[in-house]
Amino acid sequence: MQSLKVSLEEEKRLSKIKDAIIAAEKWKNVKLKKANTLLQKKVNNGLATIAKLKENLRIAKLPKNSSNSSRAPSTDLYKPKRSKDLSLREKSGKKTGGQPGHKGTTLAFSTETPDEVINHIPDFCSECGRSLASIPAELGEVHQQVDIKVPPPVLINHQSMIKHCTCGKCNKGAFPKGVQGRVNYGSGLIALVVNLSVRQYVSYERVVEFIEDLYKIHISEGTVANILKRFAIGCDGKIEEIKDGLQASKVVCADETSGKLDGKKIWFHVYQNDRLTFIGAHRSRGQIAQQTFFPLGFPYSVLVHDCLSMQLSTPACLHQICNVHLLRELKAFLEAHPKIEWSKQLIRLIKDAIDLNKKDPKPTEVAKIEDRLTKLLKQNMGKAPGKIPAMWKRLNKHKDKIFLFLKYPELKIPPENNSSERAIRNVKVKVKVSGQFKSDDGAKDYATIRSIIDTANKQGINIHEELVSIAQA
Repeated sequence: MQSLKVSLEEEKRLSKIKDAIIAAEKWKNVKLKKANTLLQKKVNNGLATIAKLKENLRIAKLPKNSSNSSRAPSTDLYKPKRSKDLSLREKSGKKTGGQPGHKGTTLAFSTETPDEVINHIPDFCSECGRSLASIPAELGEVHQQVDIKVPPPVLINHQSMIKHCTCGKCNKGAFPKGVQGRVNYGSGLIALVVNLSVRQYVSYERVVEFIEDLYKIHISEGTVANILKRFAIGCDGKIEEIKDGLQASKVVCADETSGKLDGKKIWFHVYQNDRLTFIGAHRSRGQIAQQTFFPLGFPYSVLVHDCLSMQLSTPACLHQICNVHLLRELKAFLEAHPKIEWSKQLIRLIKDAIDLNKKDPKPTEVAKIEDRLTKLLKQNMGKAPGKIPAMWKRLNKHKDKIFLFLKYPELKIPPENNSSERAIRNVKVKVKVSGQFKSDDGAKDYATIRSIIDTANKQGINIHEELVSIAQA
């Protein structure tokens, strides 16, 4: 009996040990399953990340150029391939070359009295070789040659004359402005230096070389810098007129681009329309630059820009977003994600709106365009690939700024900001041709003088004569 009891207790003990082993194995199995689940989740997350990175790499490898981004055409390393499906340009249906009604220009024969006449008289007969010296010559054909001669420098001595009054006072004649020094440069030379440096993008070194080669006048690079600085100071009145004119305009277009200042980045901001151009240089790209140039903004104007946050926060009566910038972004989306129909439909809509603006848009046609835009923006693109969701949200936020040019045709609001891009492109050309700016004052002087030159050019004023008149003043 005692042995049976011991046997049963041993079996219970062994059973408990087995149960403990089984429980431990089950718990181990549970932990392994949990670990496996976590590992599987990590694997899935890793695969998703790899897929996303592969997609980002594919998009990053797509060539960025001036046709699908905000990059300037000068940055294109190669000419972008044209695609009929993705091209932003529409066929006009016109033949290449001059259009009917276009007035061509050619070198016209002048009827004015020539400065010089050169007679070309044959000496011998080309047939028999007989001398023609005793035979009088008759006028045959007249061919004209247009040439220039470098005029010699004009040396002007300004003399201060003295008159003695009967009261005993000795009175001396006062020298005019610009003739205070012993030897001074005249307005014509000053205007030429300014024109060469700012308008023609010539470096200081080559301005010096040009003046010496043509006029035998030796000036230094420091003199060129001083001439530009003094000239820019003399433009203050004209600059204020330009700024006042822009603030009173119905439409103002704005843009900005970067430059180089002693190896560091500087920003050039442009505000312009079809009559006036203001360019300002500033270390900042943001709101502080706008407040420096136009503290009040443009309360009476429609401001056309490329949707930069600084431009959006500029006080203005209304804002118009550049549609060509939108087309470039959408083209990049279409190249990266060709199956997204939303991009294609929006491109077609913007092109239709721009085409409609070229005609006399009727209210019903404008309403149809706006209705198509509303339907496209109502589509939920929040989970679309790439940067499409960000653009979709941005367009929804600024929906009223997209087709503003159709609502107010009487204001002639441009649907794009191309004129501002052209107005600011000179900065890039200047930096590429002449090198970087070396001081803040040099960059600001260039921007000031360029504003004067571009405004004169828009108004059909002879640029050199305008520069001479400012130098004289």
